Amino acid sequence: MGIAVILAVMGAMAQTPAEGSCLERVAKTLELARADIGAMVPVAEKAAALLAQGGKLYAAGQPSLVSEISGRAGGIMMIRPLAGTAPEAGDVVLYTPESGVETPESLRDTKALVVVFGGAMKGHDGPAFSNHAQETGISPTLANAIPAWLFTGELVAALTRLGKMPVIYETIGAYGGYPRMAKYKSGEIAFHDDCTVPPCAAGTLARACVDTVTALLRRIEKEERAQLDQAGAWVREARKNQKQLFMYSMGHLFPDEVAGTDIGRLFHSAGWNAGFRVAHPEDDYHDGDLAVHICYQHPTDVLLRKARPAGARVVYVSLFADRDFTKDNGVIWIDPMWNWPDACVTLEGYDVPLLPASGVINGAIAWEIYRLGMGPA
Repeated sequence: MGIAVILAVMGAMAQTPAEGSCLERVAKTLELARADIGAMVPVAEKAAALLAQGGKLYAAGQPSLVSEISGRAGGIMMIRPLAGTAPEAGDVVLYTPESGVETPESLRDTKALVVVFGGAMKGHDGPAFSNHAQETGISPTLANAIPAWLFTGELVAALTRLGKMPVIYETIGAYGGYPRMAKYKSGEIAFHDDCTVPPCAAGTLARACVDTVTALLRRIEKEERAQLDQAGAWVREARKNQKQLFMYSMGHLFPDEVAGTDIGRLFHSAGWNAGFRVAHPEDDYHDGDLAVHICYQHPTDVLLRKARPAGARVVYVSLFADRDFTKDNGVIWIDPMWNWPDACVTLEGYDVPLLPASGVINGAIAWEIYRLGMGPA
């Protein structure tokens, strides 16, 4: 059975997506999460006190979210994946349960502070924050990033009120990204002793994150709607003609957010780090095929130069367009609107921004293309 037929069958199996723009539904999810910020503050203050006294900070559970909040531009550099480590009393674990996966043995009966995002943790009666996915009909694995990042913002703010400033990652797309990691030993140096940040009021950073990401989503809805609708029409046409559908992605939530969800049942999925000199998929393209790339900062130049001569159409999401293809009627560029640093919240007195926008926004765009593409062919 050829890949075109396989993908057509997979597309037929995929679930019908929720109605209404995914961009607007993710924005609504952010607004629902805003109401949880007040409850996050005392938990963040407890976690900050433990970290200020030498506790370690871990991420555990859903692998794509562990990656999302570890090693991210705008994230806390000291955080580590829990893996098989058993946290001790005084440590803090940010945990996102996975559907059908048992709580890790290392977290059972732990004396560490475990903060849960999304689903319920069996036997856990500690702090937990909803992802609000069920209320808005968005992907729960994408939605988990929202409370996780809002809590991260409040954790940073709580630490500043204790006179501690955790080292924050800068995007590796900036000249200072890699030198910064080297300077602070990738988070082994957890707190700054080389800068002073004024105490940040409770709720400030999380609310700023909601405001900024919501505004970006609504700008995309307004300014990129025609491109999104056309991308959806191209997906439907490729489905109708039993052509190949690809969705490549890069980032931390990605490519799991594609491959591990209904999107991956419609599109052949793979990671492709456009703009970086690393190996990429070597798929073959033919006339009428469609390749979608959820990129990061750079356009997907290699894909464009391979797929277009073969007659395949390309849709890509990146901060900048490839100038050689701006007038190509077989190419759609979608601007995700977030700025080059990715992190989108300014902290007074600090040199780099906090809390990345790209995971949530690019996820919303990917799901919107899927939603539109699953309409009648």
